[in-house]
Amino acid sequence: MARIQFAFCVHGHQPVGNLQFVFENAYDKAYRPFLEAVRRHPEVKVVLHYSGSLLQWLEQNRPEMLDLIAGLVARGQAEMMSGGFYEPILPIIPDRDKQGQIAALTRYLELHFKAHPKGLWLTERVWQPDLVAPLRRAGVEYTIVDDNNFQHAGLSEEQSLGHFTARSADGQAIEVFPINAFLRRAIPFRPPEEALDHLRRLAGDDSRLALFADDAEKLGEWPGTHQWVYQEGWLERFFHLLADNRDWLQMTTLSDYLKAAPPRGQVDLPAGSYAEMMEWSGGSWQNFLKRYPESNLMYRKMRRVSDEVAQATGDEATLARARDLLYRGQSNCPYWHGVFGGLYLLHLRLANYQNLIAAENLASPGGSVDVRQLDFDGDGHDEVLVSSPHLNLYVHRLGGQAFELDHRAVPWNVLATLARRHEGYHDRLGESDPGRALLPLHYDWYPRRALIDHFLRDDTNLQNLADCEYGEQGDFVNLPYQVEVKKDGDQAEIVLVRDGGVWAGKEFVPLRVSKTLRVSGDAPQVEVEYRLEHAGPKPVPLWFACESNFVLSAGNAPGRHYRIEPGGRTPPLEAQEAHENVTEIALVDEWLGCSVGLRYGEPATVWTFPLRTVSQGLDGPTRAYQGSAVTAHWRITLQPGKPWTTSFVVRLGTMATR
Repeated sequence: MARIQFAFCVHGHQPVGNLQFVFENAYDKAYRPFLEAVRRHPEVKVVLHYSGSLLQWLEQNRPEMLDLIAGLVARGQAEMMSGGFYEPILPIIPDRDKQGQIAALTRYLELHFKAHPKGLWLTERVWQPDLVAPLRRAGVEYTIVDDNNFQHAGLSEEQSLGHFTARSADGQAIEVFPINAFLRRAIPFRPPEEALDHLRRLAGDDSRLALFADDAEKLGEWPGTHQWVYQEGWLERFFHLLADNRDWLQMTTLSDYLKAAPPRGQVDLPAGSYAEMMEWSGGSWQNFLKRYPESNLMYRKMRRVSDEVAQATGDEATLARARDLLYRGQSNCPYWHGVFGGLYLLHLRLANYQNLIAAENLASPGGSVDVRQLDFDGDGHDEVLVSSPHLNLYVHRLGGQAFELDHRAVPWNVLATLARRHEGYHDRLGESDPGRALLPLHYDWYPRRALIDHFLRDDTNLQNLADCEYGEQGDFVNLPYQVEVKKDGDQAEIVLVRDGGVWAGKEFVPLRVSKTLRVSGDAPQVEVEYRLEHAGPKPVPLWFACESNFVLSAGNAPGRHYRIEPGGRTPPLEAQEAHENVTEIALVDEWLGCSVGLRYGEPATVWTFPLRTVSQGLDGPTRAYQGSAVTAHWRITLQPGKPWTTSFVVRLGTMATR
């Protein structure tokens, strides 16, 4: 009789910073009922992987699930897999962090479940050949990848029913298992008999293995699956079918299979992931860092903080805490976007930044102002990085814009906004009532950062500026500025100058814009001075605006609001409003206990509007707050040879939290 072995692997993960109700919903609908079903069927064997961030939540909020897992392990019914503790994309983090993250999860599994994992769950199944050596050094004996990687290596489905040896250039080796694509698509979305029929077609000799491996959330949390999988009995039927066909179908764990079956050969797998990820990324996960500048900046911050933590000295308890915070900031979800959430989820993006800044505070507390010029974002040009005991200010030559401003005491990056850009699924919004309600969409042609220099056309108004469909008269928004950095004692000064031009009627008039940013070690603030001048023969009427985009924890929630002076008005951070003769405007977050305020040297007209993106969720398209734009503007007539100047202060504040 033709036979086959079958391994059933599930992976559960919730990212750092995810909302409490999301954890609870996944536990109630997917995690707990699945394990209870496994316990009712002692003939069923499973391979389990749970991320460290999920296990920590379970330990604190649902400890009975840890007992359930431990019981299955003790009965020999479940094998545990290790992985990066906080689910990093392993190829993009330094090898020292790969090994640290894996060691942390392995220790957790040994402590709580008396499990000694041999295998590793590869986050998002993002495989690169150069993973072999660091994984082997971390004690990993095997991992699993999608079978399309094997197909690209020239192996058919039938040829890849087992495990293969992957080797590094220096001769180190781990075993790799292919995930069967048909089973991943069929379970649990097709009748269970179809999965059994496919396994029967693959059967042959005893050494054949078919592997199902996918997200635990699809077994109950995804829309409609809880009813289908549990209430309508899909999982019970599947488990009964497995038991009824034990004469030719044997369930196994991957480590047990490794002991019994030799590798089918050596394989050189190309870089890749599952088919959907390859489509979303354009063939390589690293393409997300090119598509989304915000992701690239967070990634570069992570790499910088990793270096700082690695070089830090001090007591081991502090260093261990800094490493854990760094690892938290490597949680993969907000670094990319496929169809659902990811980078578009503000609370995940900001949680990563919180952890990275907190790690940096421990590794490089700093007692004075430090200034460095280096290529932070990998574009081939230097950026300016200023750090003080109170803040980090990072400035780009393009537009002379500030792209990171860290309130170190909170900690919070108040410039971690997200620009509005086209996504492929936007083209289908008109096909449903929920989608049509979100139209029309507006997209940004420049990054939503701070200190963006505009010269507005006369027909500009608050609405067309908010829609990014206004008339730009100058060439300053996203073109290069010359940069000069000065350091005097405990004060840093960045001077940014662009000799550009502005349209005045039908004439393009040469114009110089200079802005000077000052940071001192004794205050959590940035002093900003502007100087506009031209050497032409006649006066030039200008409408100059300085736009800064900030983000706090929410746009329209209790305790999140503006404070506008004079008058003391407190509209929500999602307010789209015009304000005249403003001397100060602050964005306040009582939940975080912080604020970012702008105090103007001369009164300004200030327009505010929210940045809202549309992204896909499990339950359909949703609109989400990604920041608040604050644009101060002045109408002036610039006289030849007579500069116009203005100044303001950006100040970071703290307060008691609610």
